[in-house]
Amino acid sequence: MPRFMPRLSTILLSGLLLAGSSCGAALAVPAVQEEVFSLVDTLAIMRVTLPGEGGAPVRYYLSRPAKKSPLVLYIQGSGCTPPFVGLGTPNRYSTLYSWIPLAQGGRYAVLAVDKPYQSDESQKGERGSAIGCAGAFNQHFSYDAWLATLKQALRHALRRPEVNPARVLVVGSSEGAPMAAGLARAFPEVTDVVLLGANGPTQLYDFAANIYRSSDSDEVKLQRLQELDAIFNAISADPKSTGKFAWGHPYLRWSSFFAQSTAENLTHSKARVYLASGMQDNSVPILSTEAMYAQLRAQGRDVTFRRVPGAGHNLAPEGRPVTEAQKEFDAFITWFERR
Repeated sequence: MPRFMPRLSTILLSGLLLAGSSCGAALAVPAVQEEVFSLVDTLAIMRVTLPGEGGAPVRYYLSRPAKKSPLVLYIQGSGCTPPFVGLGTPNRYSTLYSWIPLAQGGRYAVLAVDKPYQSDESQKGERGSAIGCAGAFNQHFSYDAWLATLKQALRHALRRPEVNPARVLVVGSSEGAPMAAGLARAFPEVTDVVLLGANGPTQLYDFAANIYRSSDSDEVKLQRLQELDAIFNAISADPKSTGKFAWGHPYLRWSSFFAQSTAENLTHSKARVYLASGMQDNSVPILSTEAMYAQLRAQGRDVTFRRVPGAGHNLAPEGRPVTEAQKEFDAFITWFERR
């Protein structure tokens, strides 16, 4: 068997047969499925598939440290690119920067989760948008559906023998930041949260803040703000539409995220918070993160804010690859380890 082929072990955690009272028919409860993949030469990971709670199956990925270890969950940004590509083939890789090196270190059980209705097929549009996403992804993706998926995966992972549930770090990048805040609010087990390129108030605020920070005249800014209001009104008039798009995503996605405040959700959590934002971020303006930082500080929370000069949305110098931001990723792990 080639070393890149998965070893499949199906575990029937819930595979009991329920006998029908009148006809004697048996109904099998769907099983939890586990597969083991070689990701790189020194790292094997598990892919766990859970029966969905009223929706698509929930699929997550977990590294296997040698002993019971703290859990680190990475939540990806926007779009339909899966966290792992090509598993079971020679061309396998992770799209989550720093996930593999952290897992290889063996000090943590490192977790990632597929978005609901995530397809393994390649996207036909620009990464980060929802244009060209395969399968039923766009018909279902919303803040609420994604949060429900993350909650089910985290709940299951916390019971695994590899995981020490006393220390749980959730790392949310970009769109993953409001999801991390929502998880921290829902799970008191989340002890620490890292938000990278994170909005503070609703994402609607980010659009307005970016308009104000532009070099346009006040007249042009006013026109752009009016256009923003018009798009928001259109989304509000048809909030569940999956066929109408704005800024590369269906209305359903925007209406559900506009209803959430990352800052507000964090104020209802007990987690320590680490924020890192590029001062030249053109996607999520750092002023949005500043608003959250101010709110958390006023609440007396344990919050650290790393403002990265000259950096863009990926914490690297504007226009440069994320690999040039390695020290920023090292910094938040160091922060976590100092607890």
